[in-house]
Amino acid sequence: MSSNLNSPSAAPPSSKPPMNPVEFLVLVALAEGDLHGYGLVRDIETRTEGRVSLRPGNLYRVLDRLLERGLLEKADRKPAGASDHQQRQYYRITAEGHRQATAEAEWLSRVVATAQGLGAATEPA
Repeated sequence: MSSNLNSPSAAPPSSKPPMNPVEFLVLVALAEGDLHGYGLVRDIETRTEGRVSLRPGNLYRVLDRLLERGLLEKADRKPAGASDHQQRQYYRITAEGHRQATAEAEWLSRVVATAQGLGAATEPA
């Protein structure tokens, strides 16, 4: 049986275009708790083993897009245990952001499973 990355099972959630990878990484990071911009940069760099390193301008453009789409919001106070003394803006994922990140993760899992099956189908017997 041949796998096809264009099959309906590989279609993005709700037939929406796939989420921008950096947007997805921001939502994943915020799903674990509120973070400020620099915290997001560090989390994403660690989570991707250094393969994604964001510059502040790029990060804030992504944050603005996610705010506009209602996928995250500005937190009104620092999370408990935050030790920084500077005035930093913290961000938090919304229920809709969590829903869309979860749907994107499920879709990506199906795409990866399909891609992994491609190698098995082409290996000599």
